[in-house]
Amino acid sequence: MKLQGIILPIALTALAACNNSQNTQELSPQKLSPQKQDAHQAVSQAKQDDERLAERLATVETRVEALLALLTLEEKISLTHANAKFSIASIERLGIHEMWMSDGPHGVRHEIERYSWNSANWKDDYSTYLPPLTAVAASWDPAMATLHGNVLGSEARHRRKDVILGPGVNLARLPLYGRNFEYLGEDPYLAAKLVVPQVKAIQRNDVAASVKHYALNTQELNRTGVDAKPDERTLREIYLPAFEAAVKEGNTQTIMGSYNRYYGTNVNQSKHLVMDILKGEWGYKGILLTDWNVDINTYDAAMNGLDIEMGTNVKNYDDYFLAQPLLEMIESGKVPLAVLDDKVRRILRVQLTIGMMDKKRLSGQRNITEHHQAARDIIANAVVLLKNEDQVLPLNEDKIKTILVLGPNAEMLHSQGGGSSEVKSLYEISPVQGLKDRFGDKVEITVMRAQSGAAVSPIATDYMAVRHWTGTPQWELTRFVDRLHQKILRADDWIANSAYRVSEPGQAEYVQLSTLIKPLATGSHKLQLALDGQASLSIDGKQVLTHQSESLTIIEHSIMLNAGQGYHFELNYNGSGSVVLGWEAPSALFTPESEYLAAAKSADAVIYFGGLSHADDREAIDRADMKLPNGQDKVIAKLIATNPDTVVFLNGGSAVEMPWAQQAKAIVWGWYGGMEAGNAYVDILFGDVNPSGKMPITLPVKLADTAPIALDDYNAVESLYKEGVFIGYRWFEQQNIKPLFPFGHGLSYTQFEYSDIKLSSASFEEDASLTVTVKVTNTGKRDGSEVVQLYLHDIDASVPRPIKELKGFSKIALKAGESGEISITLNQRDLSFWDVKTNNWLAEPGEFEVMLGSSVEDIRQKARFTYR
Repeated sequence: MKLQGIILPIALTALAACNNSQNTQELSPQKLSPQKQDAHQAVSQAKQDDERLAERLATVETRVEALLALLTLEEKISLTHANAKFSIASIERLGIHEMWMSDGPHGVRHEIERYSWNSANWKDDYSTYLPPLTAVAASWDPAMATLHGNVLGSEARHRRKDVILGPGVNLARLPLYGRNFEYLGEDPYLAAKLVVPQVKAIQRNDVAASVKHYALNTQELNRTGVDAKPDERTLREIYLPAFEAAVKEGNTQTIMGSYNRYYGTNVNQSKHLVMDILKGEWGYKGILLTDWNVDINTYDAAMNGLDIEMGTNVKNYDDYFLAQPLLEMIESGKVPLAVLDDKVRRILRVQLTIGMMDKKRLSGQRNITEHHQAARDIIANAVVLLKNEDQVLPLNEDKIKTILVLGPNAEMLHSQGGGSSEVKSLYEISPVQGLKDRFGDKVEITVMRAQSGAAVSPIATDYMAVRHWTGTPQWELTRFVDRLHQKILRADDWIANSAYRVSEPGQAEYVQLSTLIKPLATGSHKLQLALDGQASLSIDGKQVLTHQSESLTIIEHSIMLNAGQGYHFELNYNGSGSVVLGWEAPSALFTPESEYLAAAKSADAVIYFGGLSHADDREAIDRADMKLPNGQDKVIAKLIATNPDTVVFLNGGSAVEMPWAQQAKAIVWGWYGGMEAGNAYVDILFGDVNPSGKMPITLPVKLADTAPIALDDYNAVESLYKEGVFIGYRWFEQQNIKPLFPFGHGLSYTQFEYSDIKLSSASFEEDASLTVTVKVTNTGKRDGSEVVQLYLHDIDASVPRPIKELKGFSKIALKAGESGEISITLNQRDLSFWDVKTNNWLAEPGEFEVMLGSSVEDIRQKARFTYR
């Protein structure tokens, strides 16, 4: 009775607080940019936030135990699995409300129906569309990570979300990986240093971050079945540091497990990854939750640390692995009750920590001017100037009266694609819109759509009426076992356009492509079929084309179609080569080659906005190759030959080949730029903003140069991580392969000189540190920012170590002619590798070399020290 006397008042207090938490609009929200406020107000706000959080955290553990004691077994079970697509059950009698989650690594996802993936068709679920995390990584700036996280957290709270499913920190091991755009580049140190401020900023808004995907999610090819098998040193040094930093330094409240397997079992139920490392060595106190529809089982998931099961392909939520099956295992004694209690403690701890039962919980803000400006600031700091011969950039607007704009990304909007990261943006400024907003009628801006001149190009996506759940145009792809298409091999694939190539040349495949096509104009459409093998095309069930050829052949057929009417296209292909379905349509979307080249020759400025889109960079599917899609290379090469000052501006989250790069004078990389992309891009092109972004990935000359491809370690069955710790730039240096553009590369409209490198000591010992300082001078005529990168080399290591390892960076803003000093501190962990003999980090005594540079290839200053 005495125990109840203690517990019940606490529980009732929690219930009252939770009830009050639903009416928080009158509370002052977290301020986005304290630097724009009065200094006294900013300090006061920060102090209030710290006091509020400290007061809440002081009672969390006591309240957790009090609530746990009052929960029934069934109520505990209800907290460990979803009760709808994005929520966890409430227990209203104790003041525990539903915990709501949302996708959103770069913007809170639009609202979907409670029990389906269909849109809820809300009229007020627009969010700020931020640049993806590759752009944050390209800024090399923790301040941008903080800005990004603060917007994300504030908007999630305003949408009444408790957990935002991001940020993502898986590394860009493979350029083909469909989700590289969501993550923080190829280097574990860079990712670790940027995820911490991101997580902290999100969670200061009373929202739990969910760092994902733990771990080794480096391909979409058979993402639910591929077995990741890195050696322990590779795991520790490369693929876990960002997660470790998020836990130990960022105090992330939740972590999302990945789809793939790890040595034979799904990572969500891996004893080594979860119990030994995450919850053991790192002492993680938060929640591990699944992605949707992962391959787990009840016993292993329960015993090996999974806390919440969010999505499983069953009809009833009670049939989830951590629902009724777990209840039965606990009642039978197969799973101890203590195992369940640990999960519930973690869930309650997170709910209390983020203020779900706190009347002073922040309410957030959404789509305010400061958030939109943040999106613009982030991408402005992330754009990378790859090449700028003859100072083609910045463009001089005083001398420009005509601008020719070409390329598939000139008017493309990217917010609605990519998969679970799609955002219902309030607006999105395309590059063309950005130019028009800047110049109005002062400059003649001509927009043309150019095709490659290939014999047959795929039917443009403008005509496609079907969208994949990732938001991109879709041709449903069905694979068959036999030539007669009677036995289905796989029916859940898709591709983005009407061009198909077999995965292994020479190996016969039997496929069917289907979609809904809506013509833009009524009239005769000349169908074109380029094939190597056997193909047939049916429209609304009627066969209109069929042909078989052993060599590449083109056949044509004209047909009358009506504007706006939907036609079901079905293309069947049997062969060991390729098939492309195109047409010449009366709507004339594309400009003839002779016309756009003539315009390029006479224009004062030519800008080609090309690259990738979310038809290429997207969840669920990897790219087939590293080439620019739809023949862009041919168009770019011809434009450069016609007008050598053509500016090539590329979007994308992964590397692409650039066979025309040597001829191009100006190349810019803009990632996916968020809702303010067009405005920010124009700021860069015309010099209002001096570019300062640096590549967080290596851009290879060709796909075959990359480690997974060179080592034949990319397939649907298992990934052995044969390159070990030599990921990205480390591989290129080890193999002496010259990339197209190196990791860390990025030019400016000004120049920077490094001088006077100094070490705080010639040596240091265990548990001490060493500080490296260098003087940086802006020797040019423009204000600008430089990212100083510190690479470390172990001179005489007992194990193979990279020639250079990123171990520090600092971004410094300098006015023209100004000098400044940056300092970077190294500690024992920075010097260490994972020693498989002792299962611990080891810094070996000996000599180390510090290299400071503007990229991994552009080293400006060096010094040596001794570790004792």
